[in-house]
Amino acid sequence: MRALAELDVLIVDCQATGASPAFGSVLELGWAIQRAGEASLSGANAHWIALPEGHRVPPQVRKITGYEPRFAAEAIADSEAWARLRRDASAAPAMPTAIHYARFELAFLREWAARFEPEAPFPFDTLCVHAIARKLYPELPRQSIRALAGYLGFSLELERRSLGHVEATGFVWRKLREELVSRGVAAWEDVPLFLAERAAEPRPRAKKSKYPLAAERYRSLPDQPGVYRFLRSNGDVLYVGKAASLKRRVTSHFTGKGSTAQSPEMLTQVAEIAVTLVDSPLEAALLENETIKALRPPYNVQLAATEAPIWYGTRDFEGAGTLPGDEHPLGPLPSEFSLSPIAAVVALAGGADASEALRSHAVGVSALFTPDAAVFAAGWSELLGRHPELGAAGLTPRRRVLNLARRLLRAGVAPEPEGGSGEAVDSAQARAWDAPRVARHVERALVQAYRAYRRARWLALIHDSDVIYREPGALRTRWLALRGGQVVAARDIEAPHAPSERLRPALLGRHPPFDRAKYERLRVLTTELKRIVRDGGSVALCWGPARRLPERWLPGALGST
Repeated sequence: MRALAELDVLIVDCQATGASPAFGSVLELGWAIQRAGEASLSGANAHWIALPEGHRVPPQVRKITGYEPRFAAEAIADSEAWARLRRDASAAPAMPTAIHYARFELAFLREWAARFEPEAPFPFDTLCVHAIARKLYPELPRQSIRALAGYLGFSLELERRSLGHVEATGFVWRKLREELVSRGVAAWEDVPLFLAERAAEPRPRAKKSKYPLAAERYRSLPDQPGVYRFLRSNGDVLYVGKAASLKRRVTSHFTGKGSTAQSPEMLTQVAEIAVTLVDSPLEAALLENETIKALRPPYNVQLAATEAPIWYGTRDFEGAGTLPGDEHPLGPLPSEFSLSPIAAVVALAGGADASEALRSHAVGVSALFTPDAAVFAAGWSELLGRHPELGAAGLTPRRRVLNLARRLLRAGVAPEPEGGSGEAVDSAQARAWDAPRVARHVERALVQAYRAYRRARWLALIHDSDVIYREPGALRTRWLALRGGQVVAARDIEAPHAPSERLRPALLGRHPPFDRAKYERLRVLTTELKRIVRDGGSVALCWGPARRLPERWLPGALGST
């Protein structure tokens, strides 16, 4: 009998391009030795594995593993990976091995063993960490490697990489080993018996999964605006959120009303909640944005910090650069191509030939999926039929296109979401372009570009300003001082209020520089101001005692951003 407390255990993880050897190949393999009595792993390493000729990594696998084609240059042959693994794990008759979800890895390891050592017995005596965890912690909502490691106090990134999974599995194994020994399961050979005995017991009535954090903790939060942070037991921040009512919002996570696909995994790891109270939901949104960018929690992706540049366009919408100035006065813009649909439609309205580049920009898709010339011509004719003013004489093409974009936006034509087409285009759909679809895509791409154009002017306008607002249903009025695109002061004020400092609004001829953080901060502020106006609150924008954006202009300015 081999005592658990005195046993060296091999930890193995692999990532693959399919669910089994019949559907894919090993993409990455990692392993290490968990020495008895040691907290750290010995010889932890991982390798990309060369794929068979013609084999490709599916997009979903690339997304979850972070794999890029350039990694193929670092890959080693599967036979070499097997030889290195066997060298590090030599033990007779078979090396004790812990794998988080052994059913998956064993299929690939057995296939390798059959190919590379067909005459030898399988060299690994394997226990499934997931199966052990299910028996020890049956009420946990998730026992995935990330959920289990976080619950026990280990930080694991969302990206599925073998080395990280090996380190997490080693940590989890140490914790489970201690729990097993405390329950009288002291030897390696006892663990299968423990699992089998528990499996053979009459199944009690299924219990509802229970999150580790006591319900009293989140139900006792204040019913006030603020920012909350979900923490692991080791103090790591898992997630940052904002709330008009901390109590209601946080409770909704744990009761399923505010859940997402990742919620059970994340909430399994939550050991504590930290909160910061603020004076209004608007200020909660601003603080949430700054906190996420500072801490980069693994379960926050939308507001995560990025180094992507901010762009400025030319007056004809055809070019873009990363520095504002007389040559590039239109900005800030989130992308180099933000205004390309406007430029394309202006050119086409002016009689330019519908080149592939113009067709691509006009419909807002990649050049790979551009409609052919005949279909696009039919779609352009349909667009002119819907909006004959686009081809009318008397105004410049630029003015006709901007007028149409403004009307489409006011009419409620939905723009494509930033970062991609709302109507996904794959190779099959690319062959299915027809005239109505071309016209529809031109309208949507034009609205998206026009919204970016108007938002740029708005963000430059509020860059140095005073914002006076009252939340819907609130009794007090708040004042924010924006200087250089940052909130430098905030307080309650008596309404009406006239700021004493004279500021110069950023209009054409003045180009305040933006980085991505400033752009996102003012974008979040804009979204909150739109919410306040929509829900019945009040907003005023000022640059001094007698310099104020006319109240009648505000809904239109916000609505077009």
